[in-house]
Amino acid sequence: MNRNSTESPQRLDAVRDADELLRAFKSDEPIAIDRVHQHLPQVKYGARDEAATFPLSLPEAQTVIARENGAQSWGELRLRFKLEDLDFGDELEQFKQLVYAKDAPKLDELLTAHPNLKSTIDDPHFYFGSTALIIAKENMDVVDILLKHGADINAKSQWWAGDFHILEATSAAAAEQLIERGAEITVHAAAEQGWLDWLNEAFQRDSSIINRRGGDGKTALHYATDPAVMDWLLERGADLEARDLDHASTPLQWHLGARNYEAARELVKRGAQVDIFAAVILGDIDLVDQALAAHPEAIRARVNQAGYALTPPADGSHQYVYTFNAAGLSPHQTAMEYGRAEIFTKLIDSSPPDVQLLAYCAQGNREAAGQIAEANPEIVAELADRDRRQLIHAAWTGKADVVALMASLGFDLHIVDDDAMTPLHAAAFHGFADVIRALLDADEAPPLDWLNGYGGTPLATCLYGRQHSWRSDGDFPASVKLLVNAGSAVKAGWLPTGDKALDEVLRLAAEELPGDGD
Repeated sequence: MNRNSTESPQRLDAVRDADELLRAFKSDEPIAIDRVHQHLPQVKYGARDEAATFPLSLPEAQTVIARENGAQSWGELRLRFKLEDLDFGDELEQFKQLVYAKDAPKLDELLTAHPNLKSTIDDPHFYFGSTALIIAKENMDVVDILLKHGADINAKSQWWAGDFHILEATSAAAAEQLIERGAEITVHAAAEQGWLDWLNEAFQRDSSIINRRGGDGKTALHYATDPAVMDWLLERGADLEARDLDHASTPLQWHLGARNYEAARELVKRGAQVDIFAAVILGDIDLVDQALAAHPEAIRARVNQAGYALTPPADGSHQYVYTFNAAGLSPHQTAMEYGRAEIFTKLIDSSPPDVQLLAYCAQGNREAAGQIAEANPEIVAELADRDRRQLIHAAWTGKADVVALMASLGFDLHIVDDDAMTPLHAAAFHGFADVIRALLDADEAPPLDWLNGYGGTPLATCLYGRQHSWRSDGDFPASVKLLVNAGSAVKAGWLPTGDKALDEVLRLAAEELPGDGD
């Protein structure tokens, strides 16, 4: 680290703090171990004793310091300190918006009018610590403007789990054009693109490239889809079970997440360990049998939750969370999502009653779920908290029939997730009026005034979701009306929302408020 007097005092303090943390941790000081266990993504989901033996390095100590200061990565923290010393007006926000919009002419005008932006053109202003060039890499007009104004085409992102190079996860056409503009090939890009000649030459120079980590902490095998490249890597010692750092996922799991099913099958042929979810996704009942035999606890597995070592929780969530667009899914739910009826039956036959109950609830099978509940009167009350939270998942995903079924069986309608979201909040966020109706009908005292972890009631969450939900099948006017009619408090200050239908419902409710309603 360069620690000359021109550096900001805050950054110098952070550098010193990271050095001191590393020293204290290596001296087995309890407070240092606690800090690492609490904040370092690689160990925070495990036991403290495991954290105490972690081979902590300086970059990892810096990640802990960043997290303690509210930043995701050391790069983000450094950028915060840098911007405190620079005098930017609106031009920095305009720069970011124009890069996201891929508006080359206006970006050129802005950078010409504000040459001070050149001092931050390669900084990690964008998601996951990305640079402007990485955001724009598929658009050569924008790339050329950024290069014209001094951007470094080989500047990497700054992400705690591993920095991304501009050629990683890039289309073949764009990669060729970026190389023409000076981008240097990396082992990850070469593996992804199938450039065996480059790999051979690079390996002769440096054999450590085989398991070198790139963006998110992925190895070359995470990127390789060509069987010939897979074989080349494996013959030279590539780790078939290497897990990336951000999502704790293997090459097989990444390929399944990207729906590269043929690449996934090639890895299975080469001995990749097949978890229960992979077996279900691939639709291979023999692999399901093998997965259950190897890990009987897999029958209770849930994505990104502890209890099944092959799909562990991760700081950026396990890759299957993005595959299924949901956390906490079971193998049974995966079988339903992929239409694997035979495998679903196999899983049911291999499950104890509580797991069967949850599977039948997720299926909306009222008769089968009712039979299990009748035969086991205390079964719902005795479920683990994470299993009772499946009601929240059903509400998040708009499954009104499942919500109604679970409510009828006595599931806790006020259960909350890690963000203090009740099922009603979850349904409200996406505007799932039919789910809201089912919850209100089943609840004599719905949690209309309960504040989630962000300080929002279900109604406030619904209004927020109107702007931020990623679903397109919600009915927000109907949802707001249901919540208002149920007795939700309305603030006149919420008007106008920009949605005429919503405004009409809120205006009528606000007119009945005493005073100004604020």
